[in-house]
Amino acid sequence: MYGNMRYLFAIMLSIANMIIYGLKVNISLAIIGMVKLHEASSSNECPEFGDEDAKDDADMDGPFDWSATEQGLVVSIYFAGYLIGMFPSGYFADRFNTKIVLLICVLANAILTIIVPIAANVLIVLLTVRFLMGIMSAANLPVVNVLVGKWVVYEEKSMWVGIIYAGTSLGTVISILSAGLIMDTLGWEAVFYIHGTLPLIWCALFYFFFEDCPEEQKFITEEERTLLVNTYGHRSPVSAKMIIPWKAIFTSVPFWALIWTNTLGNFCWYFLLTQLPLYMNKILRYNITSNAIISCTPYLINAITNPLLGKTLDWGRNKGYWSQTGARKLAVFVSCVPPCIFLVVIMYIGCDRITSTVLLVLSIIVCGAIFVGHLCNQNDLAPNYAGILMGITNTPGTISAFILPGLVGSLMEGGHTIVKWRYVFWINIVAQLLAFIIFTVFGSGKIQPWNNPENRENVNWDNGERQQETRT
Repeated sequence: MYGNMRYLFAIMLSIANMIIYGLKVNISLAIIGMVKLHEASSSNECPEFGDEDAKDDADMDGPFDWSATEQGLVVSIYFAGYLIGMFPSGYFADRFNTKIVLLICVLANAILTIIVPIAANVLIVLLTVRFLMGIMSAANLPVVNVLVGKWVVYEEKSMWVGIIYAGTSLGTVISILSAGLIMDTLGWEAVFYIHGTLPLIWCALFYFFFEDCPEEQKFITEEERTLLVNTYGHRSPVSAKMIIPWKAIFTSVPFWALIWTNTLGNFCWYFLLTQLPLYMNKILRYNITSNAIISCTPYLINAITNPLLGKTLDWGRNKGYWSQTGARKLAVFVSCVPPCIFLVVIMYIGCDRITSTVLLVLSIIVCGAIFVGHLCNQNDLAPNYAGILMGITNTPGTISAFILPGLVGSLMEGGHTIVKWRYVFWINIVAQLLAFIIFTVFGSGKIQPWNNPENRENVNWDNGERQQETRT
């Protein structure tokens, strides 16, 4: 009977994702209560959306007189730091103690979140704090990819990756929903004080009870340690000292396919993550409480559907219905094609509030498949360099998160209209379709030969079978 330490570790990783994503998105809703109300900012194209009292409730009046462009910058500057910090943090995650890197990541974000209300009094100071939060958050995904290689059994990978990344959805749910409730009762400042304090509990537990790898873990049975250490593709502690095969990495077709898929396939996810509360408020005219509830609903569903999708992909691979490559391509299809269809419908149905809301919710649910698709493909290609690969691929993968809030802010400077929002919708649709085409043609789920550059064997694993070809 194996122990449960790997499950507890996976749950801690899921909670870490909850924290980082929760602190990432809370300002998307909180900013509605932070800025002064400008009469021309909201859309009046659909006057049938609620009565006058509901409209008044939707329009909160905050203390800061920021333009639409400045509001967009407050949200997007985080992702500028995230982009800049991605490669260095990926390198640190691969080369240093991964546990410490993740601990610093969570602790720094908690502290910086607590000081947001003070920093908000001077816009440049707030932008600096948000930028630093982005830099310190960048380690999250690379670290998770590295730790998956250390703590997850190959045969259970898609399922547990789905559970671990379900934390991103749960964090978004808890953050948006609690932010709406806190703003209604305690004010916008309390959102950051409360959200920033709670993660300190996780930091203490993770520091005292968990180690970087199974080889060093104290609270684990020897049977479970042996299972993890001997699993296919296990990342051992010595991998941090392996020479990085830069030439082989950058001449790998599957790796370049992953770079482009990460760059383009993240557009819809980040667009909905950062701009949905604004769209719900300005176009669909939901008040702050309804906005919070509706905005967080798809992420709650994501927390259930992603593990189920991961379990299904593992099941199909183990049964021989598809390979690991096929599993990843199925997930990329789910995350790219259905959202495009939904966004096209939303753009041209006019003031159909209910249908628009349902399709927006469905768009986020299917977009969430990125976490069992291309966002875990780095670990498929090379578990020994998963952090570095994530750092490289997710650097351009964060571009959409940086440019979209600023683009929306610039376009809506004179007021929000459905026609103006269509431009942003089309950008997302084109990006998602290109990502799907690229990964379908060039993507792979096989461990690449350069994962073990000093090994005399070229190891491939697909269709549930291990094949070893001795190099000549």
